[in-house]
Amino acid sequence: MIKQNIKACIISMAVLSSLSATDITTLLDGVTKQPDFKIQELLDQRSKLAVDQVNDKLMPSLNGFISYDRYNRASSMRPVLPSEMKNPNATLPFSKGIARAGANLSLPLFIKSLYTLKEKASLMHLASKDTIRLTKIQKEATVVGLSAKLNYLYDLLDALRAKKRSILSTRKKMAIMVKSGRSAESKLIKIDAKVNDLKMNILELQTQKNALVSKIQTLTGVEVNSRVSITNKGKISEGEIFALKPLKAKLKASKLGLKAAKESYYPTIGLKGNYTYSSGNAINNDKGIDTDSADLGVFLNLPLYDASKGTKVEEAKLDYIQDRLKIEDTKKNLLIKAKELKKEISYLSSMLDLSRKNIKNQKRLLHIAKVSLLNGVFTEDEYLRYEDALAEAKASYSNQKAKIWQDKAQLAVIYGNDLKEIVQ
Repeated sequence: MIKQNIKACIISMAVLSSLSATDITTLLDGVTKQPDFKIQELLDQRSKLAVDQVNDKLMPSLNGFISYDRYNRASSMRPVLPSEMKNPNATLPFSKGIARAGANLSLPLFIKSLYTLKEKASLMHLASKDTIRLTKIQKEATVVGLSAKLNYLYDLLDALRAKKRSILSTRKKMAIMVKSGRSAESKLIKIDAKVNDLKMNILELQTQKNALVSKIQTLTGVEVNSRVSITNKGKISEGEIFALKPLKAKLKASKLGLKAAKESYYPTIGLKGNYTYSSGNAINNDKGIDTDSADLGVFLNLPLYDASKGTKVEEAKLDYIQDRLKIEDTKKNLLIKAKELKKEISYLSSMLDLSRKNIKNQKRLLHIAKVSLLNGVFTEDEYLRYEDALAEAKASYSNQKAKIWQDKAQLAVIYGNDLKEIVQ
């Protein structure tokens, strides 16, 4: 029975441990579920509506109306025919009180700038989609970078705790020597001071770790209570700088905006139609009269002078120049950054092997330092320097690993790689 209980306990602990472990894929999945990312998706829908708004302007407009007007003098209900004017007995369509009902129709037949603006809106919609994808990759890259740094802090905490255990182990042996009178008590005081410093360092790292956990939870909605499992899944695919895609689409849109501003000087052609049904009492014989009238026509609008159009053209020119310069600046900076990151990853990868060897050597040296301390060859300060050296070697190794992940995440952003294809 006891064995079964122990076995069940071990299984439960294993299950809990597996549940507490967090892999990077879970965190990356959480990015797109957060409200701030949902807002980005709403902005994309809004950009799609901008296309629809231009299309709406190309559609006919139909409005109905009902009215009743009272005049102090008789007013015309519709145009009067010459034959009616010649007939003195005719009921003339003039009345002081007129009820009207009807409809108005308008349809743009040719407005050149609207077609250009439609192309611009479509390009801005494409730019919006690329911007959302870029935002997603940037957020995922931030999560990878923060997770790598969190793992680094876990490694650093482990290194400091191991250092603390090692020093306390040495202190026990030193305490025996002090008690027997073979060593001075001041050595224990120095070691105790070092242990207190370590405790402070550990608490400071715990504060940093909690801050990172909060940042990760803000981005993913997941509270991380352990190391984050990050391993290589694929290589970064280099190619076009993805950050330039939305900028290029926006540049084309700016060029079309300039074109549309110039096209505002073009004549426009439209169709207008009206139908009106009128009812009232004729002014000449007070008889009730119901009548209607309709018209349909094509009109040409010639813009002769509008100072605001020239200002809009100049504004569109500045927008276009600004977007073009932004592309040039972004391309230059990102090409330099990509080159720097690739070199740094190469250097850090080479340093990892050296750091592993350094850790092994520092472990051997620390063992020698402990023996030398107990034999009176080393002072406690000399011994503690070897404890520091081993902890620093471990920290350097972990920091290099974290930096490689951070650099890879930045490269993924530059080239628009899906981070779920890079890490797992």
